[in-house]
Amino acid sequence: MMKLVVIPGLNGNDQLCQEFLHHLSIETLFIPLPEDCPQDHSSLADRIAPLLPNEPFVLMVESYAGSIAPYLNAKPDVDLKGIIFFVSLLAAPSKALLELPKFIQADTLMKLPFAEQQLGSNFMNNDGTPEQVKHVRSVIEAIPHHILKARTEALKNLGPFPEQPKIPAAFVEATHDKVLNQRAKDSIASIYLGARKYPMEGSHFLLYTKPKQSAALIKKIIKDINS
Repeated sequence: MMKLVVIPGLNGNDQLCQEFLHHLSIETLFIPLPEDCPQDHSSLADRIAPLLPNEPFVLMVESYAGSIAPYLNAKPDVDLKGIIFFVSLLAAPSKALLELPKFIQADTLMKLPFAEQQLGSNFMNNDGTPEQVKHVRSVIEAIPHHILKARTEALKNLGPFPEQPKIPAAFVEATHDKVLNQRAKDSIASIYLGARKYPMEGSHFLLYTKPKQSAALIKKIIKDINS
């Protein structure tokens, strides 16, 4: 099976996808989001490109990282053979995500008794256990505020993207995603005509709340892309 490159979502690290990566059981290169550069998707793509394999690979981009893919696909020296957008977007998401920095900026807000309830309801659609909600909260709190603010600002100004070479593309859409509005969900198919949709039951945090099922689906999609 072709090598898989995984780029994570807004938190930029593997803290919400370690179990998923474990269940993949295929050759995988995980590339965290760099913090030592501007956080717009074009700049991130420029920083990530030299880290990519010098061989054919499939790219999986989660959530926020989705808009990095069009910039990588447009680079002639990147040997990209397919893109998997995992609960991802190429257009501005819901207001809830864009206002996340305000929600967590004050240590005060995230320490209030209702904080985890709000997080579990507004972002995870009550799809996680109390322990999972606590972990998501700690991961979000650990994002440097200037990085979180820069990334959410980048989400407000997505595109226009460079012209896209034809490439097999697929997108996994969570059935109960409160983070992505319909415009964001439809944005991938509007740019990658013929992209195949794979619905999956759950919230925007599928990689974390359903790691085994997510891994099985990704392996299926890679086989579909290679066929």
